[in-house]
Amino acid sequence: MRGPLIRASIGVIGALTVAAMLAGCAESKAAAPASSRSADPAPTSSASATPAKPSDTLFTVTANVRGKDGSTIAVQLTAHQPVPSTASGAKPLEAEFLKACGGDQGDGTPVTADTLAGGGSVLVSLDLASSVVGKPFAYPLDLSLGSPDTGWSASGKGITPTDSTAPCTSGYRWGTSGTAHGVADFESGSTEPDPTLWRFARYGFSVPFDSGATIEACTVNLTDLARPIVAGVAGWDASAPASGIDCSIGYVGE
Repeated sequence: MRGPLIRASIGVIGALTVAAMLAGCAESKAAAPASSRSADPAPTSSASATPAKPSDTLFTVTANVRGKDGSTIAVQLTAHQPVPSTASGAKPLEAEFLKACGGDQGDGTPVTADTLAGGGSVLVSLDLASSVVGKPFAYPLDLSLGSPDTGWSASGKGITPTDSTAPCTSGYRWGTSGTAHGVADFESGSTEPDPTLWRFARYGFSVPFDSGATIEACTVNLTDLARPIVAGVAGWDASAPASGIDCSIGYVGE
C-alpha cells in the first residue's frame, strides 16, 4: 500500500510546484518596468484667459521647429470657439484684447468695449504651447492669429510685436519656447455678432525664406465644430498645409 501512497504524494507535490512556478511567472510579468517615455514630449497646454474645454476646440496646428542649439521643439496652436465680446464669460478676453489693442490703432477710431459691442465683435481664444520651455527658436516664428483687418493680440514670454506702433494689425513674433496666449477679434459691422467670421482668417507659424530655419511635420486637425463652417472656403484644406517654412491654415482670399 505504501507504493501507491508515495506516488500520489509525489503527484500532489509536483502539482503544487507547477502552480508555484506559474504564480512566480505572473509576479515577474507584473513587476516588469514600464516602457520609456518619448524623447520628444508633446506641447503642454498654455494658461488661457478662460478655462479651455475640450469640446470648444475648433482646430489645432502642430509643427516641429529648431532651437538655436539644434534641438527639435514641437509647437502647437489651439483655437477655441468664438464668444461675443458682450458675453459675461468673454470679459477676461475683452480685457486682454483691449490691453494690447485699445486706443487709436492708426485709423483715428479708439478701440473700446463700446466699439467692440457696436461692431458685433466676437473674440477667439488662441493657446500657444511648446514641448519645452525657455529655449530660443532658431529664428523667431511669425504668428498668424486672425485677420489684420480687425486685429489680434498676443502675449507671453518671447512674444514681441512686429511693429510696436501698431501691434494688433502688424502681427507678432514668437522668439522663445513656452506658453503664450492670443485673442482675435472679428466684427460683423452691426450689433449682431457673427460667430462664423473666424473662417476668413489665417492661423499658424511661418519663418522668412532666407532665415535658414525650417518648419517640419506640419499637421492641422479640424474638429467637428469647425468642418461645417469652413467647408468650401479656399485655404482650409487640412491635408497639405505645409511648405517647409510655413505651417498654417485658413482663408487665402478670393
